[in-house]
Amino acid sequence: MRVLKSVWRAIFLAMAALTPFAGASGQAAPPPPPKLVVVIVVDQFSAELFSRYRASFTGGLKRMSDGISFVDGYQSHAATETCPGHSTVLTGRHPAATGIVANTWFDVKTGSTIYCVSVPGTSDPNARGPDKLKVATFGDWLKAAEPGARVVSISGKDRAAIMLGGHHADAVYWWVDGEGFATSHFAGPADRSVTAPAEAFDKALFAKWRATPPALWPTAPPADCQALAASHTFGKLAVSGHVPPEASLTVEGGPDFVTNPDFHNQLRFSPIFDPLTLDFAADVAAARGLGRGPATDLLAVSLSSTDFIGHRYGNGGGEMCAQMHALDAALGDFFARLDASSGPYLVVLTADHGALDAAERAAEKGLAAQRIDAAAMVTALNRHLEKVLDIPYEPIVGDDPTQLFINIPPDPAFHAKVSDAAVAWLKIQPLVAQVFTADEIAAAAPAPGKSVEALSLAERFHESYDPDRSGDIIVAFKEYSTLGLPRAVGDNVAGHGSPWDYDRRVPILFWWSGMTPLARPEPIETVDIAPTLAAITGVPTPEVDGRCLSAVTAACVP
Repeated sequence: MRVLKSVWRAIFLAMAALTPFAGASGQAAPPPPPKLVVVIVVDQFSAELFSRYRASFTGGLKRMSDGISFVDGYQSHAATETCPGHSTVLTGRHPAATGIVANTWFDVKTGSTIYCVSVPGTSDPNARGPDKLKVATFGDWLKAAEPGARVVSISGKDRAAIMLGGHHADAVYWWVDGEGFATSHFAGPADRSVTAPAEAFDKALFAKWRATPPALWPTAPPADCQALAASHTFGKLAVSGHVPPEASLTVEGGPDFVTNPDFHNQLRFSPIFDPLTLDFAADVAAARGLGRGPATDLLAVSLSSTDFIGHRYGNGGGEMCAQMHALDAALGDFFARLDASSGPYLVVLTADHGALDAAERAAEKGLAAQRIDAAAMVTALNRHLEKVLDIPYEPIVGDDPTQLFINIPPDPAFHAKVSDAAVAWLKIQPLVAQVFTADEIAAAAPAPGKSVEALSLAERFHESYDPDRSGDIIVAFKEYSTLGLPRAVGDNVAGHGSPWDYDRRVPILFWWSGMTPLARPEPIETVDIAPTLAAITGVPTPEVDGRCLSAVTAACVP
């Protein structure tokens, strides 16, 4: 492996010497071999949201914008949720190969819902691990090529940290309400070298909060955020649109408030949650000396606040504006700390999926946005099937209304009868765009080299289809539809998970010190990130769905 590594390095350096700078050929100057690769995933950070606020960035997002910016990036599949999206970033594979077809899926054999990072065969309710991930990650490739490489993954969400960390991470952390950053031995090592930094960080943080309860939102938000304040009724929920939002005003101080579930719920849905994650990531990177060892290290960080805030408040108001300013500043501080503590490092920033704004506000902008009570639709479907098939039970189950499972005793003929009747009913529903059977999706493989922009709906679903985990019936609701009806404070007003481009399009940004800014117009995919990083670091690449990006590095091998 060491010999192979040296050969890759020699090829890279020889090709780099011949590569022109940006402006001469539209290709960036190649990155120097990094000692640390930093991969940042901003949950629910759509390409549209990035473009909308790009001119206002002055901190870390400004730095990333001044790198190689692919503003037309894609999570090309239909399963635009957190776990599937994170599974593509460092594997180079679509969810059809990673096996992570959704955050949760229904297992007909056991009659239970499966969480994407749950661990089978244990009664530990906090057990989380990468068992469901069917392929290796860039971190796994790196450790196989360089035995001294360290891989650390950190997020506010367990599923995000685990999908980025892979199967052989040295440390995987996520936030646990009431405890702080923690881990599980199912996700990676959990000895004192791993748990001690988290315990020290959590203890100091909680002591600080007890002394001075934190302000979850800015009391004087930036002027551009104040200008977005407007009252709306989302579903049945009336909101003022002010920052701080009313939902954040119920947190009270006191000696025990830091373990109060209400506080932690609101913490996640606030702009201070991502800075906590980045502070902890910087602490761990410095303590472990990431980027200063003999091998290349990987630090993966997933930031969750944009997703939480987008769900609860939508992305078109002052709340998301305040989050964008806070994220930009927090990333700037994080990079400053890496500048001081790490050797040469390279950063990639992208997202696991995009999102649509709250339907009512999207409709004000001229989009044909509407809300769908999907649960009521599935109930109506079951009532119809009970009647026309003369059965005394509900044959259709599934937490995700886009992935419906036929849950009946084994009988192929009757299974087909249920499927035909369900598909026929769904196809005439006014809010349904297309309906597919599992067989139709399995057969809808895109032609080799087909542009990600041109994929049909069936092809998008194919890229996140696993015959053992995906539904029997796949439903695409009409574009600009939002599933769910908010009724009370705390309910989600917006979401994602559709096969439409506003959920698929994400920024993909590369940066390293000394590079020349370069905007690239061509559409690329998140599955292109891992093979590109492998080329830069001289790591052999296994089978992947993505391609090495020659606009980023001359080390791509045809």
